[in-house]
Amino acid sequence: MSVKLPSVETVFSEAIEIVSKAERSDFLERACGGDAALRRQVESLLDAHIRAGGFLQTATEADTLTLGSAPSADSLGAAIGPYKLLEAIGEGGMGVVYMAEQTHPVRRKVALKLIKPGMDSKQIIARFEVERQALAMMDHPNIARVHDAGATDDGRPYFVMELVHGLPITEYCDRERLSIPERLELFVLVCRAVQHAHQKGIIHRDLKPSNILVTVVDGSAVPKIIDFGIAKATGQTLTDKTCFTAFAQFVGTPMYMSPEQAELAGVDVDTRSDVYSLGVLLYELLTGTAPFDSETFRKAAFDEIRRIVREEEPPKPSTRLSSLGATQSTISANRKADARRLDRSVRGDLDWIVMKALDKKRQRRYETANDFAADVMRYLTDKPVEACPPSSWYRFTKYTRRHRMAITTSAVVATILVLAVVGLTVSLLAISREQAKAKGRLVLARRAVDEMYTEVAEKWFARQPRLTQVQREFLEKALAFYERFAAEEGDDSGVRLEAARAGLRTGTIQDKLGRPERAEAARRQAIERLEDLVGCHPDRAEYSAELSDALGTLGRQYAMDARSAEAEPLLTRAVVTYDSLVARLPDVRKYRLGLAQSLGAKGDLRVAQGRWQEAESDVRRGREILLKLLADAPRDRDCLRSLAARDMSLGSVLHGTDQYREAEEADRLAVTRFDALLVGDPTEADLRHRLAVSLDNHALSLEITGRRDDSIASSRRGEELLRSLISEFPDVPEYRAHLAKCEQALVLKLRVAGRLGEAIQTGELAVQVGEALVREHPAVLEYRVTLARSLEALADICSAWRGERFYDPPRALELARRAVEVAPDDGEAWQSLGWAQYRSGDWTGCIKSLEKQKDYSRLGDFVAVMAYWRLGDQARARAMFARCDEWLRGYETHSNGSKYPEPPLFRRFRDEAATLLGTESPERGR
Repeated sequence: MSVKLPSVETVFSEAIEIVSKAERSDFLERACGGDAALRRQVESLLDAHIRAGGFLQTATEADTLTLGSAPSADSLGAAIGPYKLLEAIGEGGMGVVYMAEQTHPVRRKVALKLIKPGMDSKQIIARFEVERQALAMMDHPNIARVHDAGATDDGRPYFVMELVHGLPITEYCDRERLSIPERLELFVLVCRAVQHAHQKGIIHRDLKPSNILVTVVDGSAVPKIIDFGIAKATGQTLTDKTCFTAFAQFVGTPMYMSPEQAELAGVDVDTRSDVYSLGVLLYELLTGTAPFDSETFRKAAFDEIRRIVREEEPPKPSTRLSSLGATQSTISANRKADARRLDRSVRGDLDWIVMKALDKKRQRRYETANDFAADVMRYLTDKPVEACPPSSWYRFTKYTRRHRMAITTSAVVATILVLAVVGLTVSLLAISREQAKAKGRLVLARRAVDEMYTEVAEKWFARQPRLTQVQREFLEKALAFYERFAAEEGDDSGVRLEAARAGLRTGTIQDKLGRPERAEAARRQAIERLEDLVGCHPDRAEYSAELSDALGTLGRQYAMDARSAEAEPLLTRAVVTYDSLVARLPDVRKYRLGLAQSLGAKGDLRVAQGRWQEAESDVRRGREILLKLLADAPRDRDCLRSLAARDMSLGSVLHGTDQYREAEEADRLAVTRFDALLVGDPTEADLRHRLAVSLDNHALSLEITGRRDDSIASSRRGEELLRSLISEFPDVPEYRAHLAKCEQALVLKLRVAGRLGEAIQTGELAVQVGEALVREHPAVLEYRVTLARSLEALADICSAWRGERFYDPPRALELARRAVEVAPDDGEAWQSLGWAQYRSGDWTGCIKSLEKQKDYSRLGDFVAVMAYWRLGDQARARAMFARCDEWLRGYETHSNGSKYPEPPLFRRFRDEAATLLGTESPERGR
């Protein structure tokens, strides 16, 4: 008996033959030597063996199959103990798996694996016993459970396991077209199951898709690992099929085996071998292919397979995706993405996570399957991952090990050549000095371009919403420069940071040139670079700050494009990143400003979504930070600008939560701050436009709080600002659209104030602006709705004010029909048409139109009351009038319930309806 045995299995197989406790203890002392971990694992298996009792004993004669060989297709229906064989569902070199039916003590379908005849040597039976004991110890929802075990009367063992109705994990993911995040969530479950096995002292050594089946339980996908360690003792073929042998032989499926498994040099295989196999599995889930070409493996000789596994570096997953050719579209579709989006999602973090798991040196892999799962979860939750690119030195040492002979030969040749090149050294040094000077000049040139771009271009962006031809040409040249620099690769962190910054600037220029898709691509690539940097240098605060700014920039682009689902996680990450920076470095002013701006962007997104409470929290917190910064530097324009924007946001939030007096104060502050900023730079177009928006918001606040004259004055000033912008920049449609909306709101205020002449004039100007916009941009829905609202405002004056000199039902009908034609889905347009039809005597048409107003206003209901009365449906008219009258009394009591309170117009329609129905005097209750 050898006193130094190579593995847990061998020690255990000898130990279970020793009956005496004392003799067994002495044996373990000799066999394990000073290896305490080995002894603990063996003793754990021995304890499990003792506890298992009859469950793992050889079956009794009555319970064994009385066939002389393994059942074949023509012996289906035979019984092995309480198990009736139904169907052969799998066969390997040394065993057959059957679907069987257990008849007692419970009736259920199970999977029964039986060793073939001839596989009953002492070594194999002993190792099979080890695996049987180990499997009995495992209890995990993602590992197929072992129900029973026994042996036939000729000593061939069998296992009875949970029957898993499922597909290999890769086939299931493709069939269900799971996205990358959905695949990763399944993969994390697999990692945790493998970790459970490792904690029980079991290494699978053959993790691959066919051994990980996915079944559906209560509508959820559940992965199940099967054949945990069983095949380890039952196979030794060298084909593409699973191979299992004794110590120091080829063990595992070549495509999925770790380099140490391919050594055949007695290298102890540990749990990191399974981590490698999990890396291969993740590679396949992401790309649809294994790291190495399967056709090559089928054709390669035994030693060539071992060499590939041990020495060749597989391409990164993103590199493999880009080389798939015609199959790339199918693989992308199976992952709910197009080729470009799939490549973007894999490039960066997922590349490095996979490559860390596939490292040839197990010391550089994830230590455990749990560590692997944790890094995947960090990716899924947008946190920095631990994996990062290997250094240049590491890649160089790998190369030298792979090409030792060639490098040695080259070294000899190089030594001979040294003497020949000594004479050139002085010349080379001179050239090197010149190259250094040239590199210095390049750095200076880049700085010059940066300064020119910052000082000139970025000011254009603020002052001019549109570019001249000269400015466009400058930006195109700057773009070419930054694109070249953004393409720089290297391991130097400084170079990578500058390349990322150049990419961000490229995105800004592409945005300004009207190429949003290219801007998005440039920003995404820059974010990937910065994520790599932050992952490798988590202690470098400036890298995290750059990443947060980049996330915020892309998030704001998505928000402007109404892609809120994509914008929100980016803006949230920006806030979280800056929060951690401020916590670490509370005295760094630029990080506090960055946090305030990130909170503002996130708050603005929630304002747009109508999530008022969440928005208020972000906006108020951002304002507090800015006010503290301004206390230290009252003239900081960046802070002042950000604070003015936050005042605007707070006003919107307070409007949304019906806090109108507080909203009026916030809107007033925004106007004051933008006014102050314009004193310093009165030509800046962006500031002027923001001031116009603030004046418009303030006008609404003033109207609701009862200061109608001040409201009209604020609107008039905003109107003047917009007209001045339009005169300078006539080709900017946004300014004209804003002017039309401003004038629409002004029409309502003037109408309520009884200044109908001004209201008509303002409404006609708004219609002119809207018609021009729709003519020039017929496909833009926003402009069509803007025109429709302007037409409606005019139509309402022409149809509502009966007895006034502006009362003109035919014109009202013409304007309203045009509004419906321009925006057929707009409820207000149908309401205006209904009013105009009533005035024209088309009571049936009036009812039909008002039914399409989508309950927009009770004003329309009062008109419907009169139309029903005219049509003879007096009961319905009276019932509807009662409901509307009750609502109006409540409205007048709580007049702040509307953004555009119009009691005079409500009373006009109500009193006209009451007079028609003869219910009361028009003055009753007024």
